[in-house]
Amino acid sequence: MHRYLLPAIALATIAPLPVSAQDSTPTAAPAAVPVTVEGYYRIKWGSEAEFLALYQKNHLPILEEAQARGFIQSIKVDLPFTHMVGAARWDVRVSITYRDATAAIVTDPAFASVFDEVVARLKKDNPKFDEEEATRFSLLDEHWDVVLSPQ
Repeated sequence: MHRYLLPAIALATIAPLPVSAQDSTPTAAPAAVPVTVEGYYRIKWGSEAEFLALYQKNHLPILEEAQARGFIQSIKVDLPFTHMVGAARWDVRVSITYRDATAAIVTDPAFASVFDEVVARLKKDNPKFDEEEATRFSLLDEHWDVVLSPQ
């Protein structure tokens, strides 16, 4: 399960405001702010098709189930039209907009439950799940996430 470090502005959207001991007026919780996380994958040369097939088979269904249950608002997978060089190169970008910071860092117990439930189901349907996920990650040169600040 991935956990993301979010900028202070995103974290502020999930923490209730303190109520002074002398002030008995309850403070309204801040409105949920969608949080977008971009995952970048630099894949070993010649392994892109295998990586994408394993991603679509094993990881995308987890994200789609979370989207169907309202934890994720959108999922977008991009492949660059041309390739980049060196350290700037990425081969796959997955942009996920979560309903809020709590879902983005998987600290919402309901989202963690969905994640665990879907993984268990995928493992049951595919006994090779763990092996295929290990293979998928072995095909990477590098992976990094960028959390975008809400506007």
